Formats: sequence, C-alpha cells, structure tokens
Amino acid sequence: MDDESTKVSEAHELYPAGLTRWAGHRSGGVRKPFLNTSGRPTGHQLETPLLKRLKTWVDDLVAGGVRTPSSLLLVGGPGNGKTDAIESCIGFFDQRLGADGAISKAFARQFSEASGLPPRKAVVDLVALGIALPAHLPTSIELVQDATEGDPDQDASAEELLLAELAGRLDASVPTIYLCCVNRGILAHAASITHAHPRGVEVDSLLSRITLAVTSGPEPMRCWPLEGYNHLAVWPMDVESLVDACGEETTVAHQIFEAALAEERWIKDCPAGPRCPFCWNRRTLSRAETLDALIQQLRYYELASGKRWTFRDLFSLVPYLLVGDVSELRIKDKTHSPCEWAAKQIAFAVNAPQKSTERAYAPYLLVSRLYHHRIFGRWPALESRVHRKAKGVLKDGALRPGVHAARDFFRYLARRANLKSSASSDIGEILEGPFSGWLDPALASNQEEILRKSNGEVYTASGIEEFFSLSVNDGLDVTKSQLAPLERDLLTLLAIADEELVDENFPRNDSHHVRLLQGSVRQFCARLAKRSLGVRQGVCLHFSEFKDYAAIINEGRDSSSVRRQMSRLLHGDDNYFAASLVTTFGQPVARRDREIKLLTRKVRVREIRREAADGRPRESLPYLRVAETTVPMTFSLFKALEEVDSGLHEASLPAEIFTLLNGVKSLVSGKLVRDEAMLEDDARIIFGSAPEEVEILDGALNITNREAK
Repeated sequence: MDDESTKVSEAHELYPAGLTRWAGHRSGGVRKPFLNTSGRPTGHQLETPLLKRLKTWVDDLVAGGVRTPSSLLLVGGPGNGKTDAIESCIGFFDQRLGADGAISKAFARQFSEASGLPPRKAVVDLVALGIALPAHLPTSIELVQDATEGDPDQDASAEELLLAELAGRLDASVPTIYLCCVNRGILAHAASITHAHPRGVEVDSLLSRITLAVTSGPEPMRCWPLEGYNHLAVWPMDVESLVDACGEETTVAHQIFEAALAEERWIKDCPAGPRCPFCWNRRTLSRAETLDALIQQLRYYELASGKRWTFRDLFSLVPYLLVGDVSELRIKDKTHSPCEWAAKQIAFAVNAPQKSTERAYAPYLLVSRLYHHRIFGRWPALESRVHRKAKGVLKDGALRPGVHAARDFFRYLARRANLKSSASSDIGEILEGPFSGWLDPALASNQEEILRKSNGEVYTASGIEEFFSLSVNDGLDVTKSQLAPLERDLLTLLAIADEELVDENFPRNDSHHVRLLQGSVRQFCARLAKRSLGVRQGVCLHFSEFKDYAAIINEGRDSSSVRRQMSRLLHGDDNYFAASLVTTFGQPVARRDREIKLLTRKVRVREIRREAADGRPRESLPYLRVAETTVPMTFSLFKALEEVDSGLHEASLPAEIFTLLNGVKSLVSGKLVRDEAMLEDDARIIFGSAPEEVEILDGALNITNREAK
C-alpha cells in the first residue's frame, strides 16, 4: 500500500467518520464469541458492575470459598452484553490460574470461523491444558454461548438440551464449571416441557426458581447464589441500568461516550472549520456537566418507560447523535465524510444561488446535526389545509429577503421527512416516539432554570418562550450567548422572516394568514432554543417529577403525598371503599341504578420498602400495597398522583390512570369480599338507587334505610 492510500485508510478510521461503524446493525455493535475484532467499538473492555462480580466470583471459586456457585446462567435478550461478559469471565480464569491466555485460546479455536458453525456447547479440559489446579476446583469448563441454538449432532431441541444440562446441575458435586447465556423465552419454553423429562419435578422446581429470581417484583428473590441452590447463580442482564451510576463513580454510558469523544481519535483539521456540527458535538459533550445532563435524560427515559438501554442500543445511539447514518451524508448521489458534508453545506448556505434548494435547506440541515436536535428531532410539517392556504401569501414579494427566508422555512419543514435517513433505525423510532413524548424540553413550560447568564440573570423554559412570542429577535438577544454558532445563524435568518411577516407588508385580507405564519416561525424558534438549552442543562419535560421519582428510588425519599392521593382516589367522599358485586374487571355496569356495592372501612395504602440485596441487581420500580394487593408505582402513576396533590382535578387524569385505578379496585374488591375480618368491621351493601341498604355488624345482616340516616 502506497503512502497516499495509507493516509486515506487512516483518515477513514478517524472520527467522526469512523463512528458509523459503531451502530448495532454494523460489525462494531455485535460481539462474536472470542473474535476480538467484533463488538467492542470503544476498543477496550468496558468496566461494568457485572464484570466486577464475575472477577470476584472467579477469585472465590479458585480460592475454594464456601457457598461459591460453580454454575452460572446469564439471562437476558440480545444486546445485553452476555457474550462479552462470559468471554471476560474466561479471561479472569486465565489470569487467576496463571494460564497465560491458554483457556481463552482453547475456546477461541472452537468458536473460530475456520472451524465451521460455532458449537452450541464448548468444553475445555483444564487438566489437558497443563494447568495446575487446586484440588477442590472442577477440572473443566462448559460454555453454552447461546442456549437458544440447537445441536446438529444431537436429535434434541434447544429446550430439551437446556433441560438436560440443568438436570445435570442439580447435583452440586458435578466436576465442571458451567457457564450459560440464555434468554427468558427459552426458559419459558423449557418449563412447558419439563413433564417429559425423567427428573421433571426437580427440573421444573429449578426452572421456576430461576424464573422468579430473574423477575422484578416487590419481594425479589436472591440470584447469587440462587435461593435454595447455593451451587447455582443466575443474573438478569436486563435489570441493571447502563445509564445509572448506582453508587459507582461513572456509568457504563459515560465510558462509551468518553471513548467516542476522545480528542485523539478525531480528525485534526476539519474542512468545515468551527461551524462543523459534528466537531461541535464533540467539544460540547466533552464537558463533564453536559455529558452528565445527556445521560441523566437517558436514565429518565428508563424510569418513564420501564425499559433498559442495552449495549447495542448505546452503541447505536452514539453515532446516531454525533454523526447520523451514512445515507444522510449524500449530496447529489455522492457520499461524503461527515466533515466534508458539513463544509459543502456551509458553502451552499453562502454561495449557492438564491432560489436553489441547496441554499434553502443548508442552514436547517446543519442545525439538525447538532446532537440535541438529533435526540429531539420532531418538528411539525405545517402542511394542514389552513397552513397551506396561509403560505399562499408568500408567492408575492419574491425579491424581499424576509419572504425568501419564510418560504425556505416552510419548504424545509414540509419536505423534511424526505430528507431523513433512508436506513431503518430502531434508535430513531425510540427518540422520535416515546422518548420525545416523555422528555422533549421544547414542550416544557415549567419554572426550572434553563439559562443563567454571566450577569446572574436566570431564565426559565416558560420565560424563554415568552421572549420568542414577542419576536425572534427578542428571544435571540436573550439566548444567543448560549447557543451554537449554527443555531445563531439560523435564528438570525428567521428573525428576518419574522420582521417581514407583519400586516403592513401584505394585503389587509391576508392579515390572519400572516399572523398564523409569523406565530409558526416564532414557535419553531422558541422550541429550537429550548431544546438546545434544555438538553445541555439537563432540563426536560416533567423535570421536577422525574427528580422526585428518582429520589424515591435512589434515596428512599418519603412518598407520603403519593400514598395520600392514591388513598383519596380509591375512596369515596364518605371515606368508604366501594367494591362492586356485579361487575368484573373491565366490564361497566349497564345501568347505574342497578349497581350493587359493598362499602367497607378505609383500606390502607402503604409503601413497600425493600432493602438493597447483595445477591441481585438493584430494583428501579417502587411498589405500593393497597390492603393486600401489590401495585407497581410506575412513573405514569407517580406523576398523576403528584399532579392531583398539586391541585389537578381527578377528572382530568389520563385514561390509563383511570384504567389502573379500576384494576386496583377490582383486585382489592375480590379479596375484601372474601375477608371475614373486614366484613365484620362496619360494612354495608347498597343496591343502586334503592333507599334500603344492608349493614353487616358482627356477622349479622340488618336492613336499614339510607334516607333515614
């Protein structure tokens, strides 16, 4: 290879261009067993709480620790890092036994592409490798890298093979170390056929215990070692958060982003100069407080959705935010490197013909590559019938700069969907869907500080919106010191459009159209500024609720206001709990005057306090106990109850909250009507609109008149 070719190859590997290989659907995002060129786009092993646990486990196993499991199952779906964790575990055995990499090499030979299809189960005899072993240590390691795979050499399904292996692990004295990667689906399928196994009862009991241990709940079971099976350990890979420090110095997400932002891995001389959006992303996120704010919002999404970011998600998120897809870097059917693309767009914005599409779209395309507009990228197309009619007023006055700017603005938004990446992106669907719905700072109208200027002036999200509602120039004057250069350029351009869209520049009959267009421009600018400032400050929609909810989970903050409002919503004005005797869950009463209810004394609402357990991951979902019924306190429920506590009328609650409350009432009712102790404590039955009711006192029934009372 000549010198010029070498330079081109090296430049392609540098960031930001090299980041496109990180995506989960590319080679960098998928780890193949014992193949060092795959699945570690950061270039090194990431430090995770599980790896620390695995290293300690290997040390204890080799040292002959009491109650140290010899079998380990890692349970989770794709992208959770099971393969990388198991491979690291083998490396720990190498180090602890002084094998100089011999164990890892022995497994690598079995999984090498040259040997054909990778085996379902690989076995390495430690004695055959000439390793001096402690007398108590098993003499071989069995590794099932993917329990969903079958074995072509055996006439058995993946489920049957897993059952056979688990049956073999029922005996704690088996002289092998067993490592297995398995997902929840295969566990469920295997449980359905345990009846056909010779040791079906025992294996079914073990599978049930494994399933319970890896399932979140109000009373979680110990995983490591598995409760009732001290020679076994299981670990749910999809419970631990990669974006929550959990007492650690840094999160896994911090490690991933820091590797992507390392200055030495980026090109030195960017052809786009200081206005390159990709290099601006690197400089901005390299500040600790800015990166912390981004990862905090990723954590808030976990709290809102109940889902966890996986390694594969984060490896895809990094290039999505910092660079975008390769298909988004095309100009006239030619793909450019990110910085070259930016340089051409900057040139288009200045030098392209006045009426050209390239000049019209360039400022918007450049701003859209800033990471805070990638993570929150939803914009209205403004293509409703009323908007299309209003835009007709811009056909005249073609020589005025403000009209040009306004036309370009509406053209870009209307065509924006066609300018997006043609590559399918699960990350893009998440960010533009539920993520934006929960967190978009453009929708925030709270009193949280979103901007603090050098002179000490403080501005809130609602305050920023007020300035932009007066004029784009007013909003720009307040925010420009904290905006990116590309954002200032775009807002300056839109300020010209804003000044043009006034009644005196158009016929009187078009004044309502002009005001609609001007309001749309100002709202766009306000949202752009709020996203830019909010993402970097860590301020988002529902910010105060997220902080309070996280405090309950992380700090054990008291939730008395939530419990109080939950109790109020479950009880009537008379402080009685009403249990319907004629309906089932989800089935309304046909006629209210025929409804039959059991009214009992107030049921108690308590919070379930759980101590952190060393033998399982930290749980992130708090629970309430209503009477004897357990209710998960999701973020949606918490937010709704907090809003009621702040004065929101319960009739304004979302339909999903009413559905949840009805479900809770049905579950509690089913238990109350069978609870003799509760029925003895001043209960009564009412029959629709009938004046009579039945009182239950000390087990006796008395018919009384409600109206007389």
